Amino acid sequence: MKYLLTLCMGLFMLLSCNNKPSQSAAIATDEPEVNEDTLFRVIDLANNLKPCSDSLLLSDIVEDVEYVKLEAADDGLVGNIAKSYVSDSAIFYISYGNTTPPPYVFMFDRFTGKFIRKIGKSGQGPGEIHWATNVVARDSLVYVSSTYRNELFIYKIRNGEFVKCIPLNKPHGAAKDYYIGDNRVIHFPFYRDWDGKYSMYDMTIQDFDGNIIQEQTPDVDYTGFDYRNAPMPSFAVAWAYRNHPNVYSCFTDTIYAAFDDTIRPRYFLSLGKYKRPLQLKICDEYKHYIIFERFWETKDCLLGSFGLEQKAWFFRYDKKSKEIKAWEQKATIWTIPDLKWAVRSSEGITNDIDGCSNHLRAMDFISENQFAICITQDNMDEIRKIVSESTNVKFPEKRQQLLELIDSMGPDDNPILAIYKLKD
Repeated sequence: MKYLLTLCMGLFMLLSCNNKPSQSAAIATDEPEVNEDTLFRVIDLANNLKPCSDSLLLSDIVEDVEYVKLEAADDGLVGNIAKSYVSDSAIFYISYGNTTPPPYVFMFDRFTGKFIRKIGKSGQGPGEIHWATNVVARDSLVYVSSTYRNELFIYKIRNGEFVKCIPLNKPHGAAKDYYIGDNRVIHFPFYRDWDGKYSMYDMTIQDFDGNIIQEQTPDVDYTGFDYRNAPMPSFAVAWAYRNHPNVYSCFTDTIYAAFDDTIRPRYFLSLGKYKRPLQLKICDEYKHYIIFERFWETKDCLLGSFGLEQKAWFFRYDKKSKEIKAWEQKATIWTIPDLKWAVRSSEGITNDIDGCSNHLRAMDFISENQFAICITQDNMDEIRKIVSESTNVKFPEKRQQLLELIDSMGPDDNPILAIYKLKD
C-alpha cells in the first residue's frame, strides 16, 4: 500500500511538471505583443497651450551630430537645401540659389562630401525634368519628382542612367513628399483642382504601375467651393517613422500612417476652438487657426511645430506619460498686409548638442531619422557667432570641429551640412 501511494504521488508530480511548459506557452500566446506605434492616441493640444517654463533641449530628441563639407566642383556648385536625402553611401542634394541652369539632383559621397555627379537632365524628353522638387533613394535606385509632371523619375545610383517613370495616380503640381516601399509609392496628393472638380486626399498607396491600392480620403462637403474659398492648396505635413509614412490631415485633425498596404489613424490632435475650417481664405482671420509646419518623432515623443496668433509654437507629446508640453517661441512676422498673420521664421529649441543654430524651421529632414542644418556663405557668420557664444554643450569637441570648418570656408565653397541623428 505504501508502495502504491508513493507511485501515485510520483505520477502526479510528473504530470504536473509536464503541464507547466504547456501552460506557460498558452499564456504567452494568449497575450499578443502590443505594438506601441500602431496605438491610437488623442493629444489634447488645445487645452495644453500654456508656455512651458522648462527648456526644450535638442538633446531630448537627438543623440549625435556629424559634419560633411560638400566639395565644390565646376559641375557641383550648390546653394541652400531645397530638398536632400542621405543614404548609407551618398548625399542626394537639390539646391536653390547659386545654380545655373535650373537645379538637378547633385550626388556627393556620404562621408567625404566629394562631388560624384549630377542626376537628371533639364528638358522635356525621356528622363528629362523641368525642376527637381524631391529625391528619395532606395537600394540601387534614386527616385526624383519634378514640377509639371505627375510621375517619378527613376535613375540608377551607380551611373545616373535613366530607368523609367512611375505614374502618380493622383494629380500633383509637384510631388513634394513621398515614400518608396517594395513596389509601392506612398504619397500625399492633398488638395487639387482636377478637371473642374475638387479632390482631397491625405495619403495614397499605389504600385509602380499607378494602380491605387488604398487611399485616405477625408469626408468633405465640396458644396460652394470655388477658386476664391477653396482649401489652402498646400502640401501635406508628412514624415516617416520606423519605415512607416505618416501624414497630418488638416481636414480631420488626424495623423494617419501606412502599415504595409493599410492606412490607419495614429493620433487625433484635439484643437478645440482652434480647429481649422475647411474653407480658408487668405485673410487676417486665418491667424486664429493652428497651422502645422512640421513633425518630428522618436520612440519616446512626438514633436510638432505650428503657427498661431502670429507666434511660433512647438509641442512635445510623451508617448508613455501622455504629458503634453508647449513652448512659445520668438518669431518674425510677414510684413505683407494680406499675410500679416503668418509666421515667417522663429527661434527654435536650445541646441545643447553642439551650440549650432536653434532655428527649427531651418532644419531639413534628409532621411527618416536624420535632419540637417545647412551652413552657407549667407549664414556662416551668424552661425559662427551662435556657436562661439554657446555654453554647456554636450559635445564640445564637435563644436570645435564645426568652428574650424566654418573658419575654413572660402567665398566659392559649397555648404557644410550639420547632420543630426534622432534617437531611435
